Amino acid sequence: MKAALTLTLTASLLASSLPAAAQLPYRPPPRSMPPPQYPSTTRPAASDWTQVRAIEPRSRVRVSAVGLGDRDHQYFVSASDRALTVLTVGALPRSAKELVLKLAGSHPELFIGPQKWMEFAEGKVRANPDGIFVGRRKVADLSDVAKTVDVGDVAEVSAWVKDDRPGPIPVDPGLAGAAALLPLSALALACGDGVHCSAGVVWGVLIGVRVVLEVVHAIRADRRQRLEVIYRA
Repeated sequence: MKAALTLTLTASLLASSLPAAAQLPYRPPPRSMPPPQYPSTTRPAASDWTQVRAIEPRSRVRVSAVGLGDRDHQYFVSASDRALTVLTVGALPRSAKELVLKLAGSHPELFIGPQKWMEFAEGKVRANPDGIFVGRRKVADLSDVAKTVDVGDVAEVSAWVKDDRPGPIPVDPGLAGAAALLPLSALALACGDGVHCSAGVVWGVLIGVRVVLEVVHAIRADRRQRLEVIYRA
């Protein structure tokens, strides 16, 4: 009996001598669970200027910058670490516009500040450091068309990119009708004037209609584009 009492006293003394830090405090359960945290799906705004430098010359762009207007008719020429050059061709005649855009891809130095005299012509249209001419009439100075702005003045750059997102693409009814008319006309010629048409001819023409429509659909899909912000200051 005395031995049991001695063990009980020893155990209680040891328990009371434990440091307070070793005793876990009681924490009541939370009243409500915090809402789960999900990663944001919002795409951050682009801020990498190298994406602007990678734009292909004569591509359509939309640039917001100090002193730069006509955002609906802008085409990319070049970009460096310090400046961006675009063409604003909304006021040019169609023939002059076509030549200017070709030169943006083949000879961008004409619009950035040529170090030597150069002239390019196509039909009645000429372009040189003195300006752009249609026949003998000057339609614009190069400074009216080529706009160079400092990188620090650029607020946003958007480019037209191919839209690979899935979805139905409406086919122009006039284009589809014209495409389907070709094989149907061949069927009418083959089966007209009382000539007997074989089933193979009929089915071949009908399959041709479908193939033509699918080609038209593919062309429409290739032309589908969307405007995407690639740089934002």
